[in-house]
Amino acid sequence: MIPKKEVINIPLTCVPFDEQMMLILRWAKTRASKAVCLANVHMLIEAQRNPWYRKVLHQADLVTPDGKPLVMMLRRLGIMHQNQVAGMDVFENLCDLAEKAGISVYFLGSTPEILDKMKQRISQDYPILKVAGMNSIPFMSVDEIRASKDENLIEEVNNSGAGIIFVCLGCPKQEVWMSQYQGSIKGVMIGVGAVFAMYAGLTPRAPHIIQHAGMEWLYRLIQEPGRLWHRYSSTIPPFMYLAARQLMNPGVAKSLFSGTDMTMDVENLDFSPAKIGDILMRQNLLSAEELDQALLLQQLNPNLKLGEILVRNNSLSLSQLKFYLKNQNVKFGQLLIEKKILKENNLQELLSMQTNADNRLGKIIVEHKNASKEQVEDILIEQYLRRKGLFLADPLHQHDVDLTKNSIDLAMISRGFD
Repeated sequence: MIPKKEVINIPLTCVPFDEQMMLILRWAKTRASKAVCLANVHMLIEAQRNPWYRKVLHQADLVTPDGKPLVMMLRRLGIMHQNQVAGMDVFENLCDLAEKAGISVYFLGSTPEILDKMKQRISQDYPILKVAGMNSIPFMSVDEIRASKDENLIEEVNNSGAGIIFVCLGCPKQEVWMSQYQGSIKGVMIGVGAVFAMYAGLTPRAPHIIQHAGMEWLYRLIQEPGRLWHRYSSTIPPFMYLAARQLMNPGVAKSLFSGTDMTMDVENLDFSPAKIGDILMRQNLLSAEELDQALLLQQLNPNLKLGEILVRNNSLSLSQLKFYLKNQNVKFGQLLIEKKILKENNLQELLSMQTNADNRLGKIIVEHKNASKEQVEDILIEQYLRRKGLFLADPLHQHDVDLTKNSIDLAMISRGFD
């Protein structure tokens, strides 16, 4: 289950950059057919103007905040820990991770000249990366993309063995293309916009200090005023208006887990951690057969831990094991700090106020206005999902989520807290 927050009616994924990369890599390993949209202001405004494009974004598996304004908007909505998931950073991180994990990558779109330049640089930067293929594909309009599928291209990409397909067709074409081929192409499709040209050296990226200041859009405007002036002038003002209207709406605070299959009262939830084997199976990192083999080896070698055996068998990486072991016993207070809702010294002060068993930490936090009721509810649900191995799990496991957000009230915000 993936936490999301709506920004002007488009659900943005609220997961830090590193965790998103881990999720994409997990999908890529199994060649799951997924669509990842790297969203900016232009994309969200296009979705306001075109209902069919809005549907494309709603159906995507991840819609990440590529643009700095979207990160700032999420922080105004209480998502303090969300960082920017920029296209070039995604591209370079996934090439590096795919090289180490032996996952093949396919590059689709742009021009033959740019792809040739990319191929030369990739061979230097990632010498053992498995390049499954490069294809510039013929120019097509949005209507043409929506009207048909190229069966030969589907066969080519699927036969290439690619787990990651970088798609560079520009917005909105690349998102429409990924939506059209979602379910047909076996691999994680990621729309990366102008990244190919940047990586090929034709369009330099802004210096880090400009990126950090959230002014990369201005840097690009100076580089390409003719192309970008109309886009920015026609998208930034309406975005500012719609964002302000959303922030002024008293009903703006919604759960990050709205849409959850809710069937059980939170009072009855069991916050005890699931077994690591069950967690890894729910995350599609481990099959039942692999788990049985590892448990058999553990019986033969009692001194070895299950995780150690799985890493030795190359069933998962050491970093993945550490991540899920951490989730298995994650604390409520730990999540509050990671989400930048509380600082360590604030948490200790609030913990000191727990004078008896009925004086619950969640209730204290809300009463002292350190966090909103909605934020505390979201942390509670996330703690449960992480401990059970359901956080960022695929939809097929959603039937395992036995909670009801609607029944949460302050008197119940207690289970699983420190």
